[in-house]
Amino acid sequence: MWAIFKLNILLKMVSGQYAKDLDSFALMYAKEYDKCIKRGGDMIYGVPVMNGNVTGMASVIKDALKKGQENGGENFNILAEIYPSAFDAYWLGAEMAPIPNPLLKPGGWPSTPPAPGTIMNIGPNPIQLTISAAIHKALVETLKGLIDNLKNTTVNIPPIGDVNVYDTIIKLIKKEPVADEIKNHPVIKQAKDIYEKYEEAKKKKPAIGAQIKKALKFPFPELPKRQQIIDKIQEELIDKAVEEIKKQIIAAVEEIILQPIIQQVEAAIALANSIPKPLPTKKEIKQFVKDTINGAIPKIDLSQYITIPKLPTKEEFKKMIDDAIPSLEELKAMAFDAIKGLVPDIPYFNFIPPNIVWSTKTNIMIDPFINVAKFHLLGVSGTMSVMAQYPPPAPPAPAIIQWTGYTVIDGPMIPDFPSTVELPQIPEIPKLPEIPALPELPTFPSLEMIKPAIPTIGNIKLPAIG
Repeated sequence: MWAIFKLNILLKMVSGQYAKDLDSFALMYAKEYDKCIKRGGDMIYGVPVMNGNVTGMASVIKDALKKGQENGGENFNILAEIYPSAFDAYWLGAEMAPIPNPLLKPGGWPSTPPAPGTIMNIGPNPIQLTISAAIHKALVETLKGLIDNLKNTTVNIPPIGDVNVYDTIIKLIKKEPVADEIKNHPVIKQAKDIYEKYEEAKKKKPAIGAQIKKALKFPFPELPKRQQIIDKIQEELIDKAVEEIKKQIIAAVEEIILQPIIQQVEAAIALANSIPKPLPTKKEIKQFVKDTINGAIPKIDLSQYITIPKLPTKEEFKKMIDDAIPSLEELKAMAFDAIKGLVPDIPYFNFIPPNIVWSTKTNIMIDPFINVAKFHLLGVSGTMSVMAQYPPPAPPAPAIIQWTGYTVIDGPMIPDFPSTVELPQIPEIPKLPEIPALPELPTFPSLEMIKPAIPTIGNIKLPAIG
């Protein structure tokens, strides 16, 4: 049932044992999927899968994980990489058990729908079982020969030297520490794959049929290209920053170019006696110069009172400004420095185990994976070879039955571990005990209060106190 699969995956994820070994994670995941599938059965006869291609599925998952690690910080959806290729790898090598699932078909083969043209299914076809066993034996013998060759094979891995391939594989299988240079060597990785296929082949049992149809395909929604979003935002910010910097530089350059002209006009105004009072302000003089250069009619026409110095034309003035401001490349460099830290942090959707939060809802390799797997199981189909009873007087004979769809029960809900869905809370600072109030000090009588109580001796009074 899927509940067992979900619990086992969640327990192994939160343990952190696969944080630095994604190859082992992929193999573990494929094995758990294989166990879960074997707990189900096809929808018509209730026959479970006997043999599945675990190493083939693990290989696809490994490649997907590697692709996700090497995608350069781009958004990545691992389900889009492993569906349907990982499911096809497992199911195109999947073989059906000779006995129907007793939970679904308590009466065995006679209680299943009969093969076409027959009146009753009697049991599995022994000829097919024999053929299947022979194929499995041949596969085991072939792989065993490869393993025997590995026992005498060494590979030179600088700076370590010669390493025995088979001994290294056994160490990796036993989870013994092995240097990364050895573990990641292509020869060692290929040899480990051969060993895993050999171990899987030894577990295969005689089967009566196989899955023959590839998985149904459906498009995954495409994730936004994170780097493209960042580049677009950065480009827009740079363009705006260039415009703003250019405006500020142009204003400063205009001021530098106009300053000597304005000073000449101010000097001419100071010497002229014909200008009506009040005299124009510096701001008005500056506006007169700019209007005259741009060909506009100035509000105050000073040319009728003084001799105006030679002013540049509009085109000359623009060229003087263009020559003074930095180039576009220099402006962009200035803008790039100005926008540092202003590009927003774009969310990074990278579904590569291990994630920070391990829970059935947030980790794509649990609930989302199961949903995809269930969809895939609706489309699987294949054939099985059985012995069936044909209408009398025909004797029992082999027959082929078709099966379509496969199901695995859900089981009870698996709650998420609190530590996987809640961030650790900082404990509250304990309150300090309240300091008990000090007892009130006794009040002593003042001197004025005790004066009347001082006795007198005869007519002689004691001297007054105070």
